Amino acid sequence: MKKKISNLFKNMQSSKKEEKFVKDILFRINELESKVLELFDKEALENKENLLKRIDPDNLIKTTAPDDGTLRKADGILVNDFFLMNSLEVISFGETIDWNYNHPNSANTYRLYIQCLNVISHLCDAYTQTDEKKYLYKAYAILLDWILFIKTDEERNRFKWVDHSVANRVMNITYFYNLAKDELEINESLIAEILIEHGNFLEDDKNYVQNNHGIMVDRSIMLLSIFMEEYSRSKHWFQKGKLRISNAVYRDFSASGVHLENSPSYHLMTRRIFNQVEDFLKKNNLTLGKEIRQKLLQSNDYLKFIVKPNQKIPIIGDSQEGNVSWIKKSYDSFSDTQAGISILQSKGEELNKSESTWLSFISGYGRKTHKHRDDLSISLFYNGSDILVDSGRYNYDSKDKIRQYFLSPEAHSTISILDKDYVIEEPFKNRNKIKTTNFMSNPVYDYVKGINHAYEGSKLSRSVVFFKPDIIVIHDKIVNESEEQVQQIFNFSPDAEIDTVTNNNLSLSVEGNNVEFKQLLEVESIDILTGDSETPRAVISEEFGKLTDNTQAIFSKKGKNVEFVTVITLGVGKKKLEDVTFDSKGSILTIKILGEAYKLIV
Repeated sequence: MKKKISNLFKNMQSSKKEEKFVKDILFRINELESKVLELFDKEALENKENLLKRIDPDNLIKTTAPDDGTLRKADGILVNDFFLMNSLEVISFGETIDWNYNHPNSANTYRLYIQCLNVISHLCDAYTQTDEKKYLYKAYAILLDWILFIKTDEERNRFKWVDHSVANRVMNITYFYNLAKDELEINESLIAEILIEHGNFLEDDKNYVQNNHGIMVDRSIMLLSIFMEEYSRSKHWFQKGKLRISNAVYRDFSASGVHLENSPSYHLMTRRIFNQVEDFLKKNNLTLGKEIRQKLLQSNDYLKFIVKPNQKIPIIGDSQEGNVSWIKKSYDSFSDTQAGISILQSKGEELNKSESTWLSFISGYGRKTHKHRDDLSISLFYNGSDILVDSGRYNYDSKDKIRQYFLSPEAHSTISILDKDYVIEEPFKNRNKIKTTNFMSNPVYDYVKGINHAYEGSKLSRSVVFFKPDIIVIHDKIVNESEEQVQQIFNFSPDAEIDTVTNNNLSLSVEGNNVEFKQLLEVESIDILTGDSETPRAVISEEFGKLTDNTQAIFSKKGKNVEFVTVITLGVGKKKLEDVTFDSKGSILTIKILGEAYKLIV
């Protein structure tokens, strides 16, 4: 009995607390609404009545989706603990929201996502799970607080009105309206006025950039045009959005369907946006057209190649780790010279228990966006484990020394000139300097070659031969105008453990897989670097804003004409390899594997 009385008392206490919260938030809404309305012309608002169309919230495009953590996030937002995204810290504002909040790390990222108002969408998700109006009340209070801020604040904050934040706010405000319309007393004319301001911003080509942000803009302006179809400019909004996003499909994807922004994560994101738009249009008896739909289907093909055998995407460029479990993996090899990406791979044979091998090679690019100085770099996956990995993105703060390192050649498994770097120009300027020059694939081996002539005074080339499934030969050739220190860098998985190191050999193990790197030509030195976030060096980022220590091996030589020939054996590949030689005069590789001899010009 005591336990029942105790629980009843707790419920009563909880109920009283809830009532007080709702009473306080309604008072705050009235206070904010009065202040905000003073900033607008009354007659202008009256002319904005009946412009908003009711759309089933299930048919909207949204920035968030309900999940097991929705109520935790939303309950925090009720007390101004702003959840922005999974990889960012929750920001506790207390009683007053600081819309110009300046985080000590990755300040721009936090400022952007605060201005996106995704917190409104999380509150709306919580309402759909609970039917509790407190979440909608809080969403309206936050919206009014933001409007008051945006109309009165004079501090310079470029994220107030920038493509990404404006595009997200349109989706979040639209979602809120269509949930709250029949549940709360909201000023529809005020919301219409704010959305018109957003629509005009999105329509203006001065605010439009031809990359993934541009398609975010087009997605939102087309959503807005249907939501506000009674507004005089809605048809102009729709036509502008449809024209730009249709052009973007041909602008942003290669002929074989690879998104040109140099990152598997952005391939996934952009194809998702295009598909969201097409699905939304279909629900409103509209479409981007048959050709666009076919191009979007083609973009699925690249995922079959770029996804590793464990169904994860590599952290190439500005990517972070993620699963693509819904795609059926293809083990055919692949090359796209426009995108500057090649995949060499083989499928494991179940009968002899050998597992799959996957290797990426980067040389060239079709867009500057998200491009690292990673040309001639490789990533390697074997028998269920990453062996060589890329750096990831960490953040987008160009002044952050860790971000600068991640973009540099030193963060990738490539060749570089010590104390020198190269510039990522517009693709047409570098198309003959950085490119994939050869690719072939047959049942025995895959071969790819690329050049990087963008270093001033140096010409670099790399050839990779993958003898399936467990032997790789890399030939690096560097021609310098003057003597330079050349580094061949290998960026290992965090799980890699170095076993032995000599001048010309290195062996390591990764989750039970033995891997050996052998230099056929003499090198002058080998350095092993371990995780150092201060310098920084030998760190990667699998999640946004988070660092993981790894290990690097650097083979070095100095000269005008420098060559490396590196043989990588994976697992039993070492036993299969009977002999290997290299003739520098003709760049001829001779190799004998299980009694079979091969001679190739590399």
